[in-house]
Amino acid sequence: MLARNLSKRFPAIAGTARLIPALLVSALLCLAAAAPQQQVAGPAPPPPLQPPCDGFASAVAGDSVFGISNAGVEQALPAGMSVAACSLGVHMSINTFGKLELRDWDPNTLAPDPGAIALRRAFFDGSNLWYLGGWMPRATFVPPVVISSVPGVAEPPKPSVAMQFTGSGWSPDPTAIKAMFTPEGPAELPAAVKLNSDGSREALPGPHPVLAHAVCAGDTDLATLRIVQAVSRTDVKPFPMPREFAQRFRVPQQVELRWIELGMAGFTSFGGTYDDPGVSELPILAVVDGESMPSPVPGMPPSLVEARIDLNALSTAGFAGPCWGSHLDFDHTVTLEPDHDYWIYVREAATSTFMNRRIKGDEPPEFTAGIGPYFCRADSIGEWIQAANQVLAFRIVAHPTAPPPPPAPPPIARPASPPTPPMPTVAAFALNTTPNPTPGSVRVDWSGAVGPVRCEVLDARGRRLAEGSGGAAGSWTWQGTDRDGRAVASGVYFVRAHDSAGRASNQRVMIVR
Repeated sequence: MLARNLSKRFPAIAGTARLIPALLVSALLCLAAAAPQQQVAGPAPPPPLQPPCDGFASAVAGDSVFGISNAGVEQALPAGMSVAACSLGVHMSINTFGKLELRDWDPNTLAPDPGAIALRRAFFDGSNLWYLGGWMPRATFVPPVVISSVPGVAEPPKPSVAMQFTGSGWSPDPTAIKAMFTPEGPAELPAAVKLNSDGSREALPGPHPVLAHAVCAGDTDLATLRIVQAVSRTDVKPFPMPREFAQRFRVPQQVELRWIELGMAGFTSFGGTYDDPGVSELPILAVVDGESMPSPVPGMPPSLVEARIDLNALSTAGFAGPCWGSHLDFDHTVTLEPDHDYWIYVREAATSTFMNRRIKGDEPPEFTAGIGPYFCRADSIGEWIQAANQVLAFRIVAHPTAPPPPPAPPPIARPASPPTPPMPTVAAFALNTTPNPTPGSVRVDWSGAVGPVRCEVLDARGRRLAEGSGGAAGSWTWQGTDRDGRAVASGVYFVRAHDSAGRASNQRVMIVR
């Protein structure tokens, strides 16, 4: 029903759109639904790659148009809404460029904080959108954006997210980039505004204008996640950039860690190779138990969990301002306890820029209770130096652990009955990809499958690049190429496999060339 309504309210585009208008409207606003992934028992639910989008948390159609070349638009979302993917009704001509950002939105000022770290960011080239008739496609965020927080966080995020799109182009035509909106949108959504090139904000026509958009908030698991510790503002770039740094923290309640976000401002270089990584490596983020370690030690103890920083997040932050970035998936679950000290410990960080916040001494009790000192050093064995007036900008996303259930009442005596035969157990269907990250080919192994297995490789936009198959306990090698045999670019790709019982398993692979 939603797709039919959107099709009726969007004008057809000349040429291709006149032949298949419903398809183009769907590409514009309908977020492709991903089949829900089976929850398998195991050591760790990793951060969701692409949470199922079986419906829209917010979706509005609109057939009113205005030009935004060398300008932009902004649409805020309801408070507390997570964002796994989103799209805006924006049409881009050739030789135009666009940037979509998600930012913390303050309902008191009715605007984002212009100096805050961008939540997520995506870029679009109008010349490359011919396959969508010029309409901007959806943007999927990995990991997704979580806004809600538990009580006691040092600097909780703002309650809402705003989608900001800004565009530019070589053409003087102000309608080279066009945005769709409805002059009288739903009352539960804040009114949209136009962002002018001089920084001013302009109201759109109508009593309550709302941009045409669709937002996926993920699944029920994503809805349970919360920010459990955060330093949300930043104003310092460490200089010189340390090779290693450590930040002590506590969480206000017991939680299962899912991922950590860091305020990133890009990287200066990336040398070395994976065959000889001694020159330079991807930064590694780890969590270390700090209960008996009030300050870092020369030889840091083994980590509770660790993963490499996502290079894609660093690259998008390098030329468009700070952005929250994260890491590749942790390989198991870690439970963090309240009133217990931990360290965020980042290694191989010298070629990257991570943002800090200056301590002014007037921070609230929640801040001083949850945020400890920040240390850094120039090499991996040298002396740690405390930055007395700085702390790391970071956000920890986790699943709050439910309190234990009350003791069960004593059982009532009943006549003996024959034992119930045990249910047959089914092995978990799991994938493993090696090497990962990789400069080229990657081997995909699986276990626990029922019958033959079919594999496919998708890019970040969900386009199928390669496919293969194998037996119930087997492997398949992706050569790092697309259907035409061409080597794919550096970035994040997704390996998805299905067995004959309909079960699915996913792995994320990073190509670094």
